[in-house]
Order: sequence, then structure tokens, then C-alpha cells
Amino acid sequence: MNFDGLKSIIDTENDQELKLTSNFWEITKNSNSELKPWLSEDQFNQVFSNLLEYQNNDTVFVFESFERIYKDSGLTKRLTEQLDLNWANFNSFQSDTEILYFYMVPKSLNWVLYANRDFWQFAKGN
Repeated sequence: MNFDGLKSIIDTENDQELKLTSNFWEITKNSNSELKPWLSEDQFNQVFSNLLEYQNNDTVFVFESFERIYKDSGLTKRLTEQLDLNWANFNSFQSDTEILYFYMVPKSLNWVLYANRDFWQFAKGN
């Protein structure tokens, strides 16, 4: 999966807040954890414990919302990650990544997590 695939559900031109292309998605917004860059373990479990992808430990895709331009080479790159959806993997990701804010989605694109330095938003299609 690549970042452009998100355009079917998200307005990717605005990366300051989650903007969906459909009004039929329910959005939950919350402040970031005080101890972790984005979600605490309790917040993570509240958001993901009922999802099939979480229950099956399925792979999800994480995309930085902008392309970086490297000064030395002039190359552009969008940071991306893949992880199997569970707390240990997500916590490792949020502790070690250089990504500043991101979109996380499953291959089915039936939900999305957006997080920046101040808050996170979770949306699920109805």
C-alpha cells in the first residue's frame, strides 16, 4: 500500500487535522498521552481492542503525511512503516520512529488513526 491510496478516504492536502472525504465516518479525538508521543496503552486498547485487525494481529500501514527533502542528496522520501497491530509493536513504533505525525490504516481502509504532536484522531467507517 502507498500513501496515495489514502486519497480515497482522506483529504491528504490538509495535514493539521483528520479530514475525511465522507461524512459517514465517526471520529474520536483525544489529547496525546503525557508519557508517550501519541497513545498510552489504555488509549490504544480503547481504540483498537474491538477491531478485527487488532484481534488477528494484522499488518497496518503508517505514513508520514509529507515528503522530506534531504539536503545532501536532494532526494525526497516519505517515511513509512508497517507493523502488526498490537500494543508492543505500536509502542515500539511510537518510541523509535522519526515520523512527526502520521496516518495509520489497514489495507481495507475501513478505519484510520491520525496523530500529531498535540492530539490523535481515530475514525471508522459505518
